[in-house]
Amino acid sequence: MQVDSPMNLRNPHDLVILMRQETTVNYLKELEKQLVAQKIHIEENEDRDTGLEQRHNKEDPDCIKAKVPLGDLDLYDGTYITLESKDIRPEDYIDTKSPVPPDLQQPDCTKVLDLPYSIHAFQHLRGVQERVNLSAPLLPKEDPIFTYLSRRLGRSIEEIGHRIYDGLMKNSSSWVLYNMASFYWRIKNEPYQVVECAMRALHFSSRQNKDIALVNLANILHRAHFSADAAIVVHAALDYSDFFTSYYTLGNIYAMLGEYNHSVLCYDHALQAKPGFEQAVKRKHAVLCQQKLEQKLEAQHRSLQRTLNELKEYQKQHDHYLRQQDVLDKYKLIQEEQILRNIIHETQMAKEAQLGNHQICRLGNQQHSLHCQWDQPVRYHRGDIFENVEYVQFGEDSSTSSMTSVNLDLHANQSDHSQYLQSSPVARSIVSVWSVESTRDKQHILWPQRSECMKSFPKIPDPEELPTYFLPPENRGFRQVVQPILSIPRDTIGHGETQAPDCSSITDARNNESLNILVKELDGNLDLKFKMPDDQARQVLHSRINNQTITQAKIGAFLDHAMKKPEDPLWLVLNEAGLYWRAVGNSTFAITCLQKAFNLAPHEYQDIPLVNLANLLIHYGLHLDASRLLLKALAINASEPLTFLSLGNAYLALNNISGALQAFRHALDLTTKCLECESSLKMIRCLQFYPFLYNITSSVCSGKQLLKDGPQVK
Repeated sequence: MQVDSPMNLRNPHDLVILMRQETTVNYLKELEKQLVAQKIHIEENEDRDTGLEQRHNKEDPDCIKAKVPLGDLDLYDGTYITLESKDIRPEDYIDTKSPVPPDLQQPDCTKVLDLPYSIHAFQHLRGVQERVNLSAPLLPKEDPIFTYLSRRLGRSIEEIGHRIYDGLMKNSSSWVLYNMASFYWRIKNEPYQVVECAMRALHFSSRQNKDIALVNLANILHRAHFSADAAIVVHAALDYSDFFTSYYTLGNIYAMLGEYNHSVLCYDHALQAKPGFEQAVKRKHAVLCQQKLEQKLEAQHRSLQRTLNELKEYQKQHDHYLRQQDVLDKYKLIQEEQILRNIIHETQMAKEAQLGNHQICRLGNQQHSLHCQWDQPVRYHRGDIFENVEYVQFGEDSSTSSMTSVNLDLHANQSDHSQYLQSSPVARSIVSVWSVESTRDKQHILWPQRSECMKSFPKIPDPEELPTYFLPPENRGFRQVVQPILSIPRDTIGHGETQAPDCSSITDARNNESLNILVKELDGNLDLKFKMPDDQARQVLHSRINNQTITQAKIGAFLDHAMKKPEDPLWLVLNEAGLYWRAVGNSTFAITCLQKAFNLAPHEYQDIPLVNLANLLIHYGLHLDASRLLLKALAINASEPLTFLSLGNAYLALNNISGALQAFRHALDLTTKCLECESSLKMIRCLQFYPFLYNITSSVCSGKQLLKDGPQVK
C-alpha cells in the first residue's frame, strides 16, 4: 500500500469520508489533465517573437526601399513657395541701392499694421491663438529656407531685414513685403513673428497668391506641434496652386499625425506633380513600412494580452487545484503513522503466506476480468493494474462479482455519492475544457455582402429618400400621461367639429432666444404657402390614435379640444399638434406648435420637441438647420437613438459621410430598443463595410474635404 496515498485515512472506517475522498481524488485527476492541456495550449500559442521589428525592417519591401525607418526621417522638413513662382522679383519691392544706417531695424509686422480679427487669417485655430507661446525647435543647417533670401537683396540677413522694414514703412499693404518678412523671421526662427506677418500677407493677398503665406504658416504650426492645425491650413492652400509643395507638406504632416493612409495618398499626389522626387518616394515607403510594423506590433500585443488572460485563468484553476489538494490532506493519515501501518500489514501478509491463506489471480482478455481459483478476497495488490477490471470470476464456474466504475462530473455536487455510484464513464474532450463546442460552426458570414449592397443601395440615398421620424414622449415615461391625451372620447366623434388645433393662441412663459432666431430665419427659407404633407408623419399620427377609422380633420378637432383641457401637461398636447400639422403639410403651424412645446417643456424633456422640429426641417430639405437643432437636443439628452439616427440622416444629406457614420454608430451603441434603427441597419452597414462603393474615401487629400464636412459629432 502506498505510504502517501490520499486513501489512507485517519478514520478508515468512516465510509462517507472515504467516498468523498475517492470523489475528490478522481476530480483532481481530471483537473490535472485539464491544467496540463491548458499549459500546453498556452505554450504552443505564446508569441515569443522578440525580433519582430528588426526582422520586419530587414525583410519588408517598403522598408528596404525606404532604407531608414520613419522615425529617422525629418518629418518637419521645411517647405516654401517662392515669390518667383508668381513672376514676382523681390528686389522690385525693396530699395537695394541706398546705403543702410548703422542701427538696423527688423520688420516687426505688429508695429506696421494692427490687424483686425479675421477667420480668413485662421485666427480661430488654437495654434494661431497661442502664437505668443509657440515653441521654436532649432532649425537644421540644411533647411532650404536659409538659401531663399538672396544676398543680392543685402550683404547680410540683418541688412535684408532692414530693407524689408524700410519697404513696409513706405507701403504697409504690400502682401509681397509681408511674405518676405515671414521668410526673414523663418530664417531667424521666430515663430510668433512669422505668424503675424503671414496673417497680414493673407489679409492683403489676392486669392491666387494666398498659398505662399499659407505654406509658411503651416510650416511654423507643424514645427510647434500644432500639426492638426497645420493640416487645415495646407488644405486651404490646395485650393490655389503649387500642388507639389502643398501635397508634400501635407504628406509629412499626416505622417507625423499617424494618419498613414492619408499620408501615402498625399505623397502619391506630390509624385504625380513631380515624378521621381526622391524625398517623397523615400517618405512614402517609410510610411508604408511603419504602418505595417504597427499593425504587426498591435497583433502581437493582442496575442500577448490573450496569453496573459489565459495565464490568469490557469493560475486561478491551479489555485483551485491546490485548495482541493488541501481538502484531501485534511483527512489523510500522516506519513509516519502510515509507514507503521504498512509494516504491520506486511507482517500479517507474510504470516498468511506461510499458512497458505493466499491465492494468485490472473487478468483476463484485455484486462477487463480477473480470474481467481478460490472464492476468497483478493487481499493485496500494488499499483493501478486493476483500474480497468470490471468483474472477478472465482473457480471454474460462472459466479462473478462486479466492480463499480466511479464517474467524475466536474460540475456535480461532490457530496451526492449515490449519483456518482450509479453513473457511467463519459468521454471528455479538450475542446470542452476551453468552453468551445467542437461542432460549432466558426464561419461568421459578413452581412450584408458587397453584391447585396450594390443591389439594394447602388448609391447613397438622395436626401428626399431618407426617412423622417417622430420621437414619442412615451420613451421617457409619459405613457400613462400620453395615452389619455390620444384616447378620443366617443362624444367628440361625429359632432361636426372642424376646428383645428391653434397653437398660436397659447402663451408660453419662457422664450429661447436662439430658437426664436432660428424660427425667424426659417420664415425666409420656407414657402409657408406651399404645403408638403408628410406621409410618414401621417402614418405615425394614425398609429398613435386609438380609433383607426377617424378622419384627419376629426383628429385635429380632438387635439384642439385637448389643448383647452387644463389637466393635461400642455407641452405634450402641443407636441402631438406639431405631429398633426406635419402630417397635414402646414409647416408654419407645425413650427409654432413645436416651438411652444419646447418653451413649456421641462428642461430635461426639451429634446423631444427639438428632435420632432428637426425632422420637420429634414422633410423640407433644411438639413443644416436640422443638424443644429439635433446637436442642441443631444446636449440636453444623449440617450435617444432616434436623435442620433436623425442626425445621421441630416449629415448624410449634407454629404458629411464621416459625421453620418459616427452618428449611426452612436445610435446602434445605445441599449434602448429602436425599431427605426433596425430598419436602417442594412444601409448603415453598407456604408461602413464598403465605403469605396460610394466613393467615400477617394478624396482625402483633395484640399476641400475637411473644410466641407460640416459639424462633427464629438
